[in-house]
Amino acid sequence: MEFLVLHLDGTATAERESPMMTPLPLPLGRLDHYTLIVPDAAACSRFHMEVLGFGWVREQKVNAGSAPEGEYDMLNHVLHLPGDPSRTMVVTEGLTEDSIFRKYLDAHGPGIHHVAYAVDDLAEAYRKLEEAEIPLTSKRIAHDPMTGLRQAFISRDKTGYFIELIERTEEAEEGVFKSGNMAELAKSMKSYIGEGEKAEPSVAATAAPTAVVGKLPCAIDEAKSFLSEPGNLPLWTAHQTVMKDSGGGWIERRMNGDVPLEVKVAANRVSFGWEFTEKPFEVHFDLDETPEGVRVTVPIPQGVDEARAVRTANAIKSELVLLSDALGASVEPKRLEEARQEMGRFHLEVYSRKGA
Repeated sequence: MEFLVLHLDGTATAERESPMMTPLPLPLGRLDHYTLIVPDAAACSRFHMEVLGFGWVREQKVNAGSAPEGEYDMLNHVLHLPGDPSRTMVVTEGLTEDSIFRKYLDAHGPGIHHVAYAVDDLAEAYRKLEEAEIPLTSKRIAHDPMTGLRQAFISRDKTGYFIELIERTEEAEEGVFKSGNMAELAKSMKSYIGEGEKAEPSVAATAAPTAVVGKLPCAIDEAKSFLSEPGNLPLWTAHQTVMKDSGGGWIERRMNGDVPLEVKVAANRVSFGWEFTEKPFEVHFDLDETPEGVRVTVPIPQGVDEARAVRTANAIKSELVLLSDALGASVEPKRLEEARQEMGRFHLEVYSRKGA
């Protein structure tokens, strides 16, 4: 668009609209995550945890296109920021010489690759950026049809690092980075290592969640005392039919029969175990005391597929909301109601299961 500029000498010129005249700045939300590219992910992660107090979330390996089938060329260590399990840092290392991440490291050195911010309406944000002629790495918004997640990258040309705008859904939970995320990350780097834009890479590994991290507003002994009482489970979990049997032992009544239940405490771990006919099933809550309260880490049980892992992680997040409320935290009413509804839905699923 052109507009007329009147000068002090009485002349006028037609000039293109300045990007600064567009409706900016963008209404950004919270910091979602940021990603480092480094030569040694393990060493970098260890420093952040031991010296700076970051918390471990998961390790993820991916084939972004340069490794043979069944092998990986990308390693991610996902850490959460000190005192805030909902915000994460991803430490990325290229595992092969041909990895795009190794090539990017060689070309630009170690450091921040991108910072991601949440937005409520990515389509609108993308439109504003295009109108302002802000360089983007792709001519479209990336969309994951499974989770609804949308993302776009602003080029590093203006800042020296990429900026990701991300619109999450309930299914696309914070701190979880799936194959589509990794494909877009790799794609954003193509033109910065002299390869130009190519077809999206094939990502062999998906990022099924391996743990859920939260915090509780109490002392660690109070948390252990509350968690270790099986009768409290209906207050904060989907296990609504926990009761004592005629012999005084704890059971969970289900559609297909009663399931023996045992809660054990060992040091700062509280374990919930169900005795199914085929094999036992356990869920562990690991507790760590911090100045802000208790950090709780719940590993996703091993052996479950990705869909089940995502479903379980979402349920645990809602459980931690209800657990915080039960322990006296001030929880936003809307968030509390959403967690209760989630537990109601999950209870029906659990109650009808034949096994774990």
